[in-house]
Amino acid sequence: TDNRKRVVGVVRNTQEFHEAQEELAEARRLEAVGTMAGGIAHEFNNHLTPVRGFIELALDHLDSDNPATDGLRTALDRVDYCIELVSQVLTYGRKSVLSRKVVELPKILPSIVRVAMSMSHKRSTKVVLEEQWPAGLPAVSIDQTQFQQAMVHLIRNALQAMPNGGHLTVHAEKAVVKAEECVGKRNANPGSYVCVSIIDTGIGINPDNLRHIFEPFFTTHGFAKARGMGLPIVQGIVEQHGGWIDVASEVGKGTSVKMFFPIEKKDKSHEATDSVLPVSPAAPIGHMLVADDEEFIRDIIRRVFEAESWKVAEASETTTALKIIKDPTNSIDILVLDLTMPGPTSEEIIDQAMAIQPNLKILLISTFAEDARIQQIIEMKRVEFMAKPFTPKEILTKVDEMMTRRP
Repeated sequence: TDNRKRVVGVVRNTQEFHEAQEELAEARRLEAVGTMAGGIAHEFNNHLTPVRGFIELALDHLDSDNPATDGLRTALDRVDYCIELVSQVLTYGRKSVLSRKVVELPKILPSIVRVAMSMSHKRSTKVVLEEQWPAGLPAVSIDQTQFQQAMVHLIRNALQAMPNGGHLTVHAEKAVVKAEECVGKRNANPGSYVCVSIIDTGIGINPDNLRHIFEPFFTTHGFAKARGMGLPIVQGIVEQHGGWIDVASEVGKGTSVKMFFPIEKKDKSHEATDSVLPVSPAAPIGHMLVADDEEFIRDIIRRVFEAESWKVAEASETTTALKIIKDPTNSIDILVLDLTMPGPTSEEIIDQAMAIQPNLKILLISTFAEDARIQQIIEMKRVEFMAKPFTPKEILTKVDEMMTRRP
């Protein structure tokens, strides 16, 4: 009999376990950021709406040589900066509202690249640009504004990394990603994608900085030169579209940034439309009901439309709004409805209002970034949406479009 003592050991690879823990912690952190971002947007943009609106109304009534004009324009510029900053926080927290269209990237990429290059004209003249994308590239469903924002930022970064010139490649191709290729890559999933790459031959990023590039407000340029949240915003844009971003870099040899966007499964695509708002024909004067729990929001909308000879009623809660709609002496043409108000939900109000007045037009307004809920209401309830803050001209144009559009 062998009486020697033995020790039994078990060796287990815990890498996958730790990676899963890290992914869960990151998901919880983003959820917290998203909740905070939604709250910030709801409060901040609510207050920015009348600030921006009243500044624009004041500018409309002042002569260009009035001493107050320059100050008001500066104030308006700062308001727009604050709006953009809130938008960036929402994008980082994956809580921004997407306005998607199915597009073929080769039809919009050339113009986007030209815009990005022209914004850094001095640097771009020293760089050799190479554009590569096949004509038969599959369509993707994207928010064109956010996609352009991501492209412009990445191209600007690439140009800044090549102060003495170099080679910039903007490349797009179809990529079929396998499960094993997703290991260790955040938000990556197997499937078919369109991969958009921005590759430069610049100074590169050292390994220590490379680990931090997606942290909010991390910069190697100093805070005076930092712009917004940079790469975290790009990452948020791509991930909110269901894709992911991959960055590889080597000091002295350059950087490669790849964005993966899921291929649109529906068999349809269309060309990108012009970004300029179409001029609508003059809309008929009508009767509007503004339902919003914030008095200053109702006040700015009422002033804007009363100046155009509209009759405007107000409601601070949904139950009051319903009473006005149910009153047979009122003939409401359009209901401007805040997403979150005291009383019954917006969905319930929309259903009841349409049952009473089937031809009623409804414009949903909100600063609270519940994009899934908004999209569902738009699709199921036949309403339209406008995000706060908006300018007087923007809401006038939107209402004109709604009023002149045939049912």
